Amino acid sequence: YSSPFSCLFQLPFALIPVLTFTSLPGVMHDFANGLFWRIAGGALILLICSINMYFVVAYVMSLNHMALYIGAGILSVIYLSFVAYLSWLCLIALGVSFLACGQTVSVTRTLLNEESPSHSAK
Repeated sequence: YSSPFSCLFQLPFALIPVLTFTSLPGVMHDFANGLFWRIAGGALILLICSINMYFVVAYVMSLNHMALYIGAGILSVIYLSFVAYLSWLCLIALGVSFLACGQTVSVTRTLLNEESPSHSAK
């Protein structure tokens, strides 16, 4: 038996990082996603997570207990806030620079600028 909440918790943590890493040219080089696939992937992730949220809400509503409604509501707000934060970081990594507040570190620049340890000549 699998709880409907298990997929809700797992999907964003699988789909959002996959889209992020497959879209970074510093990681994927020539195989990085283009703009079309970034947008299509984001829309597909949004659709999948929305459908999943619908089924979770329908399940919680069928429980018919006020304490469960309140508990699910509180947990949902906390969880969706964390998913929004994860999505925000994904968008910044994909180049939506106006979302970046203050000092940020570029993943691609960090990967490209790392120098190998220097070997001293004998």
